[in-house]
Amino acid sequence: TSSNIVIQGPFTVPSNQVIDMTNLVSGAKVTVKGTITWAAGTLNKTNWLFNIGGSGVTFDGTGATFDGNGASYWDGKGGNGGVPKPKMFRSLLTGNSLVKGIKILNAPVHVFTILGSDTTFDHITVDDSAGTSKGHNTDAFDVSATNIIIQNCIVINQDDCLAVNSGSNIRFLSNQCTGGHGISIGSVGTGQTVSDVLVQNCTVNSEDNGLRIKTISNATDGYVRNIVWKDVILNSIGKYGIVIQQDYQNGGPTGTAGSGVPITNVTAINVHGTMASGSRSNIYILCAACSEFTFSKVAITGAAPNCTGISPAPQGCSA
Repeated sequence: TSSNIVIQGPFTVPSNQVIDMTNLVSGAKVTVKGTITWAAGTLNKTNWLFNIGGSGVTFDGTGATFDGNGASYWDGKGGNGGVPKPKMFRSLLTGNSLVKGIKILNAPVHVFTILGSDTTFDHITVDDSAGTSKGHNTDAFDVSATNIIIQNCIVINQDDCLAVNSGSNIRFLSNQCTGGHGISIGSVGTGQTVSDVLVQNCTVNSEDNGLRIKTISNATDGYVRNIVWKDVILNSIGKYGIVIQQDYQNGGPTGTAGSGVPITNVTAINVHGTMASGSRSNIYILCAACSEFTFSKVAITGAAPNCTGISPAPQGCSA
């Protein structure tokens, strides 16, 4: 019932134990100091090592580290098999809460699972650089929530830097993403909706994709709408610079787009940068139900575009 809690490191959380702070009193302040390490265990991806919830909560991890001991789990299979792996940090926060300053080191799989609403994540570092060879599914921010701001963060990982799975009014501002799969929306499936997402002043370095929207080909009753990408720099992107595709199935692209989850009103303004050698397309669009794509000042060099299923085609779609 305390409204002022200090998590004082350094200490190690015992194997197969988690920290659960999901019932904080309204307005609570949690301060983390030092390094908190989780001993390796056998918890699977239905568990999170750290859990927090409450309204109007401030979580201040400035200068502190949560170490998930990822090297004890990484086997190249992520959440798709191999040894069981717990996720790292689950937020159920609401009511203008704030999570700031924490460094997450070596998360086994998915780092932040953001549920709840009305929360800002500020000046967070996600460092899974040690997992470059064996880390997998190390998404930095998985969002299924409303009214979320993620800003001033640095991410080094092996999967999406941001993945918006459902929700609305999500702002991803002044973040730096390196090594993973890009800044993503989806895969959006049956009954899921994503709207009003702003990505601005971000830099994407050596990722598979720069900016991505993907929907499930046979899904229904969903939509993606009102997406803005503004002032984004892409450096040495491995596959696709901007990619919008409606052909996902069983976690991968099929080449056949479906129309059950329409994508409408996508705006790209001042998105520029470079593709890596051997990359596929600077702009790749594969649509069956897409409309109102407006691109301006989009200049991504090093590969040619490949756009189908969108009319009129946005700027940059013709080589």
